[in-house]
Amino acid sequence: MSERTAADIMEKVFVTANLDTPVFDLVQMFIKNRVTSIPIVNDDNQLAGIVTDADLLYKKIKPHVPHYENLLGASIYYNGISEYDKSFKKLLACSAKDLMTKDVIMAAPDADVEQLAGVMVAEHLKVIPIVDNKRVLGLVTRHSILDELYREYAEENK
Repeated sequence: MSERTAADIMEKVFVTANLDTPVFDLVQMFIKNRVTSIPIVNDDNQLAGIVTDADLLYKKIKPHVPHYENLLGASIYYNGISEYDKSFKKLLACSAKDLMTKDVIMAAPDADVEQLAGVMVAEHLKVIPIVDNKRVLGLVTRHSILDELYREYAEENK
């Protein structure tokens, strides 16, 4: 890759949420904006954490199927189905601060694209927020990196 920086390839239009944004609203933001991650900012508009679609799907929103036994054709639930409903409703009452990843790998606008790609692969990241003074300026996503690779490959093969 050429010596381009995060500022060259980052997505400059992105959605943020605050610490008190309800999980239900986060889900709506993911769907409406067709994004894979939402930086969470504090009252000073500084990065406090991040929520990804994987956080919603695997960690919290998808409730665990209640454990049950099949006894003579009837499903007997260990905790009762009402416990299952209660835990799901409790989850939707949570906020972004309860769900977010707090230890976010972030980079400066002058970070090298090749280094960012290496970190994304090594850490299995979908996104790296680009920050200056803890304020989010943009996001480098897997798509950003792939787009950069494609652009460079196309230029080399003209």
